[in-house]
Amino acid sequence: MNHLFKISILLIVVLVSFSSCGDEPDGKWDKMKWNNVDNLAKVNNIYVIPEEGGTFTFECKNYKPWLSDVIINTEHQDIYSSGSRKDYKNDWFEVKITDKKVMFTFDEIEESMTGRTVEVVVTAGDIFDTFVFQQQKLQ
Repeated sequence: MNHLFKISILLIVVLVSFSSCGDEPDGKWDKMKWNNVDNLAKVNNIYVIPEEGGTFTFECKNYKPWLSDVIINTEHQDIYSSGSRKDYKNDWFEVKITDKKVMFTFDEIEESMTGRTVEVVVTAGDIFDTFVFQQQKLQ
């Protein structure tokens, strides 16, 4: 009887472990839903940054995101050296995440440049979303 009792307890523990897992399988989470607070223009899935720059806020309605990747002009950036997955800054671009808000700040494009592109990937665990920004100097 003692042996049967131990097997029953083990079986219950295994069943509870499996039943406590989420109902959503990996990769089947709802997409991130965004509020484009500043109504930044979007053309062909790319947000258009004015040449004078500015700060633009997006609010995630269903997750609290953090940074996954930052790619500037096709070069991956080291976003983990600061020790935070909530902000990244270089000499002309910054992204800062507070709770559900993601703020992107761009400096004015330099006179010598024609354009630059920033791709920011955010995550909330098993869900990802990508923001692509392009800033060009008007001729």
